[in-house]
Amino acid sequence: MGGRRIMPQPTKELVAERQNFMQNIVDCVNQPSKFSDAFLGHKLFDYNKGYVDCQDRFIVYRSGRQVGKTMSTAVKTIHFAFFAPLLSDTVNHECIIVIAAPTQNQASIMFDRIRTLVLKNEFLSGYVVRNTQTELWLNFLDNSGMSKIITRATGETGTGLRGYSPHVIIADECSFIKTDILRAFLPSGMATQAKVWLTSTPFSKAGYFYEACQNSKPRNPEGMWTEFHVKSTDNPLIQQDPTFIEEIKRLTREEYTQEVEGEFLDIGDALIPNSLITEAIGDGKPKGQVRYYLGVDVARTGRDETVFTIVKVDEDNTVFVEEVMAESQSNVVDVAGKIGDIVIDYRIETVFIDETGLGGGLIDLCRERRLPARGVMFSLQEKADMYKNLRLLFENHKIKLKQVNKLVYQLSYLRREYTETGVMKIKSDEHDDYPDSLVLACRAVSSGENWHVVDVGKALGKALFG
Repeated sequence: MGGRRIMPQPTKELVAERQNFMQNIVDCVNQPSKFSDAFLGHKLFDYNKGYVDCQDRFIVYRSGRQVGKTMSTAVKTIHFAFFAPLLSDTVNHECIIVIAAPTQNQASIMFDRIRTLVLKNEFLSGYVVRNTQTELWLNFLDNSGMSKIITRATGETGTGLRGYSPHVIIADECSFIKTDILRAFLPSGMATQAKVWLTSTPFSKAGYFYEACQNSKPRNPEGMWTEFHVKSTDNPLIQQDPTFIEEIKRLTREEYTQEVEGEFLDIGDALIPNSLITEAIGDGKPKGQVRYYLGVDVARTGRDETVFTIVKVDEDNTVFVEEVMAESQSNVVDVAGKIGDIVIDYRIETVFIDETGLGGGLIDLCRERRLPARGVMFSLQEKADMYKNLRLLFENHKIKLKQVNKLVYQLSYLRREYTETGVMKIKSDEHDDYPDSLVLACRAVSSGENWHVVDVGKALGKALFG
């Protein structure tokens, strides 16, 4: 005999659990840091809670390395995505959040962090509508619409950022994004009264990021931006990390000020202006077939590093920095072994090695191993010529820096002086092992006098690779 089905009554424990869950949601609406604890399983450091909880429209976050900048911004982004209708008067049924960075690889770092945090939570992952390598769509927690988190590289022109009316704009590694791109893109959020978050380690006292920091509170009470400044040493875990401590010991005063204290520096009259360096940062697309070259600068002193710079050169003789590696050792046997591995992995056509000091012995050892090595004596004139060539590559937009790393910083410190006879001398307030490795790698390509190396090591390459 049929009858009405009697549903089991929830236990007191279940009722209490549901009530606690709903209360957590309510409490998290205006407190992203609590949302991070309750739903994302990530406990923020106290020094980042102010930034994450800040509801101001224009925020600039300036920091040293390893302070949790990426994770904190990821938390802030996820929180806004789920609660958007309650946090913005201009959000109706759709919220657009754009994450921009100089390269797609850089933009993907924060985006991947966002995806991981959302997907690992069983409750939040149920709100995912679309999940790709560049986009994550999430329903609002009240299911009244959705947020679209989109990641894009600014590139050389910013074309990938066009066509959006975002409610949140995140410019990561903002110091390395061209000012013109930012000035063109940021107004796209005017109609939506978009929130704008600029995050970066500092580069030079120029560009949009620097200007925003200067026009920020409390430095400027009438400033448009709210600034958060975090030093690496603010992170309590840093002082317990032996690897980071060893890195600190190897930093110069200028590197420490910039990368640890998160302060801007006066670069002065540089050999390669910061504007040209910034313009060169990007992925780029080679034209036609490419050739690979390797530049090796061998460590000379205890604080120097042996640097390996791999570049690829396309049919237009545009140089693309493929990879930069460094090791704090100068044992020629080990260095030769590293070179041999790189030659095979990348099918290197020619290896250019500074043959002054330990480099001479390295050249001999490479030749014994039948590696396509070529020595370059860093005489005053030769070094000047190579750096003039590098400057021309930047001026003619014939070089692309794939990675924003130590190479960029050391390039920015290069200076030129002149001897009494008019010969240019390359000086630096920094180490120059990374730039030296780069100019060696670029030795096969010239923007002026034709010193292009033709078929060097071709026979050996054929023997090695078929």
